[in-house]
Amino acid sequence: MLGFEIWKNGEKLATAGVNENGVISLMLTWVGKGAGTPSLLAGGPAIEGLDLRVGGIDSSDPSGEQSVEWIEDTGLHIGDNIQIKLVSTDAVDAPARREPTTGLPAGQLHFLPCANCGAPRIASAQPSE
Repeated sequence: MLGFEIWKNGEKLATAGVNENGVISLMLTWVGKGAGTPSLLAGGPAIEGLDLRVGGIDSSDPSGEQSVEWIEDTGLHIGDNIQIKLVSTDAVDAPARREPTTGLPAGQLHFLPCANCGAPRIASAQPSE
């Protein structure tokens, strides 16, 4: 399966991935707070509003779609080195969090691209044909 090794400053944080049916999302997001945003200095405190998240949807469980998350890191600093390595693997790390998405049976959710960024988002139950 396709795996995503996520590294921070030379330390492997996780290998994320799902079997044939699912979605993996890797997001590095910063939200500034305007004039209240602290200055950014090397060696300074963690950058407020900056976080790294790795998660997704696992559709392999016949009992229903599962929301999964491997990483939620809000302790990022100036100078941090974040790396993502694509790997072919037989096994990935267990997610730190796993919970049902909406209670719909597996295969009943479909994904549409976000109008702003193109990333997949859960739309709703699949329309009947």
